[in-house]
Amino acid sequence: MSEGSMDPKNIPKGKAQPAVTVRVKLSGFLSSMVSESRFEVEVDAGSTVADIIGMLTERLGHAFRKAIVDRRGRLHGGIVVMLNQRTVLPREMAKTVINGESDLTILPLVGGG
Repeated sequence: MSEGSMDPKNIPKGKAQPAVTVRVKLSGFLSSMVSESRFEVEVDAGSTVADIIGMLTERLGHAFRKAIVDRRGRLHGGIVVMLNQRTVLPREMAKTVINGESDLTILPLVGGG
């Protein structure tokens, strides 16, 4: 775990009912920024992908936030978010609602040649 990284287990669970479980997976260099690259969070039913990304950027520390969003909170172009194995485009994150148990993967694009 790198300096300044946070433990995903310290993310508070949602308090309103009903809550749904979201299994989060961080891939690539993002996985080295936290103590565990796979963890679960509980969110209120009806939360959006944008809500979860916002919560994670607040709770997982400055380095994680800087790695995935810009100063305005917009997702960097090199970061992909997937919900239940489907890509969620940045313009869809605020409209994509979590209604039940879900898998959320955040990964950096890999390039080279």
